[in-house]
Amino acid sequence: MHFRYLENQEPQAEHSVRERVETRQPAGKRNALMAWAGACLIGLIPVFGQAADELIWREVNPDNLVFMELNEGLVTIELNPRFAPDTVAQFRRLVQERFYDGLSFYRVIDGFVAQGGDGSDLGELSMVPLIDAEFETELAADLAFTLAQKNEMFAPETGFIDGFPVARDPALKKAWITHCPGIVAMARNDSENSSRTDFYIVIGQAPRYLDRNMNVFGRVIHGMDVVQRIQRGAESNNGIIQDETASSRIRSMQLAADVPKDERMSAFVMDTTSKGFGNLLKERRKRKQNFFHNQPPEVLDVCQVPMSGRVTR
Repeated sequence: MHFRYLENQEPQAEHSVRERVETRQPAGKRNALMAWAGACLIGLIPVFGQAADELIWREVNPDNLVFMELNEGLVTIELNPRFAPDTVAQFRRLVQERFYDGLSFYRVIDGFVAQGGDGSDLGELSMVPLIDAEFETELAADLAFTLAQKNEMFAPETGFIDGFPVARDPALKKAWITHCPGIVAMARNDSENSSRTDFYIVIGQAPRYLDRNMNVFGRVIHGMDVVQRIQRGAESNNGIIQDETASSRIRSMQLAADVPKDERMSAFVMDTTSKGFGNLLKERRKRKQNFFHNQPPEVLDVCQVPMSGRVTR
């Protein structure tokens, strides 16, 4: 039986030194500083070179932004209703009902996933409705796609849509979110329509064999260092943490749209339709830096493109 554990502590927000600078600048200068500071924060300038100067950043819609406070720190999640509308709707509702507050990450496999919730995936009684499979979506004209690689191991094409790493099959006219590190999806049992409440975050190497088999509905855009500090379970017990007092717990989850505007933090992520992002992919693919004495092949794993964002007041 999984139980809730609530603490009478206020969540601690994360801040950066540059936030104080940004709030005092005119909009144009602030946007330029935002791009530069964000690129420095996630290491894009040394990784991608001068192309980072051309990056465009977009603000995440507060309706698709979730702040999850763990004992280990703050994790920021962007939801994707375009690919998983029913899953996102149910997750939003549960967050607004404070369903997850006090629950634990009860199944955590090092190098794989951290799974949290009320244990319904393990057979615990739950009255929350099941969600039908949302494994992929139809290709449409408004799905602006930025190509990363053609004819890779798991798909005809990989790239980015709305900032998310995706794969697509033009012949089938289908697209799906790929299981890269930081991706958030609903757990399920053998039935494809059995997702409900329990969710997981990919914390290890990309388990791409799960693509098109799970309801992927979000991604961690800030706080993966916090996620990596979630307590692991024993490998011999499939990651299940039997002693719940030893597990990492969700102190609170909140939708950004439900926070008063003057108190709300904002999140910014790279605009993957921008010319600057396309140049980043080119630099990442060709690897012309002097560091490489043996030139790598010109291929680009969609899961090897840094996609973190930043959070600011």
